[in-house]
Amino acid sequence: MSPSNITARTAALQALLAMKQNDGYSNLVLDGTLASAGLDRRDRALASALFYGVLERRLTLDYYLAQCLRDPRKKPDPTAQEALRCGAYQILYMDRVPDAAAVNETVNALKALGGERYSGFVNGVLRGLIRKKRGLRLPEGTSPRALSLRYSVPEELICLWQRGYGEAVAQELLEASLTRPELYVRVNQTRTTGPELQASLEQEGLTLAQLEAPAGAAVLAGCGDPAELRQFQEGLFHVQDLSAQWVCEILNVRPGETVWDCCAAPGGKAFTLAQAMGSTGMVYATDLYPSRVRLMEEGAQRLGLENLTILAGDATQEVQNVPLVDKLLCDAPCSGFGVIRRKPEIRYKSLAQVKELPALQRAILHRASEKLKPGGLLVYSTCTWNPAENRAVAEAFLKEHASFLPEKIEIGVTRTVEEPEYMLTMTPKAGASDGFFAAAFRKKQG
Repeated sequence: MSPSNITARTAALQALLAMKQNDGYSNLVLDGTLASAGLDRRDRALASALFYGVLERRLTLDYYLAQCLRDPRKKPDPTAQEALRCGAYQILYMDRVPDAAAVNETVNALKALGGERYSGFVNGVLRGLIRKKRGLRLPEGTSPRALSLRYSVPEELICLWQRGYGEAVAQELLEASLTRPELYVRVNQTRTTGPELQASLEQEGLTLAQLEAPAGAAVLAGCGDPAELRQFQEGLFHVQDLSAQWVCEILNVRPGETVWDCCAAPGGKAFTLAQAMGSTGMVYATDLYPSRVRLMEEGAQRLGLENLTILAGDATQEVQNVPLVDKLLCDAPCSGFGVIRRKPEIRYKSLAQVKELPALQRAILHRASEKLKPGGLLVYSTCTWNPAENRAVAEAFLKEHASFLPEKIEIGVTRTVEEPEYMLTMTPKAGASDGFFAAAFRKKQG
C-alpha cells in the first residue's frame, strides 16, 4: 500500500493488527507505522488517539460489542475484531467523529488492509452499536468484574492491587490508568538552565513549566514528538518521567563519586545521575543487550556527558570493567504495571507471565551488590505495582545479606502505601507520575 492511500484510520488499524501479530511495544509499533504512512500532523494525532484509545479500552469495547453480536460466544476473526474495536471507540468515545463517518471510514480501512470479506459483518455490527448505544450500560458496583469492565483492567490485576495495597489505593490506580500523563523532561544543566530552555521553547510556541523539585525537572507541553525539537537534538534536555527522576534523587549522588546503574537502558537515569555529578566522578551504565547499549551511547553523545561510561554486561554475572562504587542503582527488569498509562498493552499481561521476575530481580541485586564499597548506598527500583516484585524482593535481600541495613527514604513524594520507611511506592496522586517502587540499603562499614 502506498503512503498516499493510508488514512489515519488505516494507520491505526494497521498498527493494532501489528500489535496482535507481533506482541510488540505500542510506542515502537505506532512510531514505525506512522513513519511509513506519510500522514500530516492532524492525521498522525488522530491515528495515535485511536490506536492508544483502542488498546486502553479493549475490555470495555469488547463488552459493548458482544451485545451487538448474534452469538456473543463466537469470537470474530482477529482482523474483524480489531476493526470493530476501532469503529466502536470512535462511536463511543470520540464525540467529534460522526457515527456514520466512524462506520464508513472503519470499513474503508478494513478493505484497504485486505479485509474486504469482513466488511459487511463489521458494517452491520457497528450500525447495531449506533442503534443500541444509548441503552448500553456497564455493570454497576465494585466487584472485580464490574471494575474490570469499567477501567479495562483484568480482574486478576485488580485483585492483586486490592490485596497488596488496599481497596482505596487500588481504586486510585484504576482511575489513573485511564488518564493522560504529562510529558516530563529533565533539563541538562551541564549545557543550559531551566529559564534559558524555557525561553527558547516559548519562542517556538511551546510551554515548559519548571518544577520546584527535583531540581531540573519540568513539564513540556504543546509539542508532538519531542525528539524532533532542535533543543532536544542539541542535548539541552532529555525525556524522563517524574517518578524516575525521584528515584535518582534517592541515590543522592555527589561530584567525585563513582556510581553504577546496572540495568541502565534506555539510559534516562544514568543521564540524570551523570548530569547531577557535574564534570567530576564517573557513572557506569551497563545493559545486557548491545543494541540498547548503542542507544545509550547515542543519548550520552547528544547530551555531551563525558563522565558516563557505557558498557555491555549481564548484571546477573560478574561485569568486567566496573570498579567498586560509592552508589549503586538497580532498576531491575519488571512487569511494568506502573506505566500502563503510557503503554496500555502492559495491563493485559497475565500474572503467570511475570511470576519468574522476582527470581531474576533477586539474582541481579545479589550479584550487583558485590560491587558496592563499605558505607555505600544501594537503591533497588521497579516501574511496577506488584508486591512480589517490590516489597518481597527488598525484604528477601535484607534477610539474605547481613552486611546491608535499611536506609530511610526521604524525598518529596507523599506516602500512600503502608510500608517500612526504607521502601517507597509511588503513585500519580502522591507527587509522582508513573508507578514506581524504590527500596534503599546501606552497606555496613568494615
